[in-house]
Amino acid sequence: MKRLLFVLAAALYCMGSAATSVWALTPGLPVKEIRFLIDVSSVDKAVAAGHAQVINKTDPKTKGGIWAIGQAKKLGVKLSGQTVVYDITAVESTQDIAGVEFPVWAFVPSNKVKGDKVEGYKNPHGPVPGPTIIANEGDLVRITMRNKSKNNHTIHIHGPTVIAYDHDGTMNVAQVPVKVDQEFTYEFVASPVGTHIYHCHVNANEHMDMGLYGSIIIHSKKNEKVDQDLLAILDEWDSKFSKEEGFSPTTADQKMSVEVGHPRNIARMNLFTINGNAWTDEYPTVVAAQQGQKIRVRFVNFGSWPHNIHLHGHTLHWVAWDGRNVYPYNNKITDNDMRSDSVSLLPGERKDYIFEANQDGRWVWHCHIVPHATNDGVYHGGLLMAVVYLHPKKDGKGPYGGVLDGSGIDLDAYPLGKPVKIGDKPSDAI
Repeated sequence: MKRLLFVLAAALYCMGSAATSVWALTPGLPVKEIRFLIDVSSVDKAVAAGHAQVINKTDPKTKGGIWAIGQAKKLGVKLSGQTVVYDITAVESTQDIAGVEFPVWAFVPSNKVKGDKVEGYKNPHGPVPGPTIIANEGDLVRITMRNKSKNNHTIHIHGPTVIAYDHDGTMNVAQVPVKVDQEFTYEFVASPVGTHIYHCHVNANEHMDMGLYGSIIIHSKKNEKVDQDLLAILDEWDSKFSKEEGFSPTTADQKMSVEVGHPRNIARMNLFTINGNAWTDEYPTVVAAQQGQKIRVRFVNFGSWPHNIHLHGHTLHWVAWDGRNVYPYNNKITDNDMRSDSVSLLPGERKDYIFEANQDGRWVWHCHIVPHATNDGVYHGGLLMAVVYLHPKKDGKGPYGGVLDGSGIDLDAYPLGKPVKIGDKPSDAI
């Protein structure tokens, strides 16, 4: 009996949870690689990934940064005395989604750009979404964006409010777009606490649809302590969009040279991703849990469709909405919280939920607009995750045994389906 999804979780489970040991195991077939949610538990995660640099002083480099510091003092936002620096570059690249290679425009860490190529940054099959900007409340955040694509771009800082208007990134309202081979530095003070986003605001319907976005996470010392702090970014894609169209430059006069982002084509979206990954059994999206853990998941809807993500077998405590606590939650979950088993998200919304891992097994977390849990209409796929409980054997080696017990499920008989590429018939997946 294959230890399919149990073994795969152990192989890569080092996501900031209580377990710190690394299990030297590899996933069993048909799994090739597991897609865990993004660990956003601390600034240290961004530094370790090579995305951020920390300066131990408040160190503004722009007039906007100086203004934001003064504004923070007026508003009573206490400065941390720390500056967090992110260097990112807008590039053209491709992303494999359920076997379809998409053209994308993406924000990537500048140190991952070699010439006109992206090297060493796959998230998971390509560069979308962009690096997560993580900071602590009161930090000065500096983002320098370089443009290495054929189109003009900006960055709109969406959610943080201690920011000068001319660092807002709105094309030809707050800022002249950053032209090809130019750069611009944005600075703001990290406030309010919570889950926020950033994205290009040049022809936003087109540029966001092409992949120019990422998340901003601002932490507070008052945050409830959790065992895992994870990020899930939702999006949808049109597989008929061609690389030739995707790499064509566009102008403001044209509005778009192609159909991507056009309102009438919203209905043509046929692939759906979490952090750039559409579920297949070769590349499943997994939350690896241990009994008794408290797990925070921050959902962001970067697409144009609403989604409703239902978790089997558990109760979700709704703790934050667009970066603000949801009454009566006050940094400690209780039975008085707003609770549900689904996460409903409109475009642009961010909602944070905490659940307690108290129900052993393998549980599905999927969009209940069920066609969104397919790959081009083939169930299952798309907006689907598995919450997998780790089952360490007591007689194994290491603190958790290094191997996993099953949960009474015969994975030969129930292999969670088989990967089905776009256009293939679903009958052989039974």
